[in-house]
Amino acid sequence: PTLFTVPQMQPFSSLLVADESPAIQTFDPIMPDTTTLIGFGILTILCGVSWFVWSEQVVPVSRTKLAISKSRGDVKEYLEDLKQEGVERPVEQWLFADWLRENKSAKLPAIPFLKKAKWNSGDNPVVVTAAIMMLGIVVASVSERVI
Repeated sequence: PTLFTVPQMQPFSSLLVADESPAIQTFDPIMPDTTTLIGFGILTILCGVSWFVWSEQVVPVSRTKLAISKSRGDVKEYLEDLKQEGVERPVEQWLFADWLRENKSAKLPAIPFLKKAKWNSGDNPVVVTAAIMMLGIVVASVSERVI
């Protein structure tokens, strides 16, 4: 028993015969099987519950723990060590530049021609992803013209 059958291919020459006109098939839309719809519903509910738990539990708790650690915990000690050793660890200093800076309001926007807003920063994953995508588009366009 086979799961599905493969239609037999006709030779190209048989398609050129004027006497044989191929039957035109049309495809009408049909409703998906009920189990498929139930699966989509369960998946949608699981995504909604996951989003709710992530935004209402995981993120606030993690931000609170990080804020406490930055003010009086391991992160504070790490940042103080990084300030003292500075020149020896330039990549880490660059990575934590926002946390090491005393004046927090002096942060420049990531995209200078757009308004200064909270989302317009270099540590926003949406901005970084959009910049990487634009870089890829520019590189592809230039390489297409050159090659």
